Amino acid sequence: MKFLADQCLLGKTLKILRKESHQVVTLRELGKQSAPDDEVIKIANSIGAILITNDLDFGNIFLYPPSEYGGIIVLRIKPKKEDRVHTLLLDHLKSTDQIVISKTLIVIDHRTCRVHH
Repeated sequence: MKFLADQCLLGKTLKILRKESHQVVTLRELGKQSAPDDEVIKIANSIGAILITNDLDFGNIFLYPPSEYGGIIVLRIKPKKEDRVHTLLLDHLKSTDQIVISKTLIVIDHRTCRVHH
């Protein structure tokens, strides 16, 4: 799958996704590390990528309606719970594909993975 990694995403998350052979582009690599949220989501759409972030603002379906975007994954990582969040993320990615994720918001914390269409 192709992802755009938001600036706030943990480096560990990047490494895990790349290790699993996902294509991950970072805002830093694009020279857009200071881009505001509305520009970040537009960049994700323009490159055909799923936005993956820790920014809870992207979890607001009123600001970022899932039907208007190519997929948003919000990781809610608490201290000492990141391994569990990463496990749930990878399990979800193995059971789906980019087309299914398109037009959805997925919020993952250490307990569950919630999908909003």
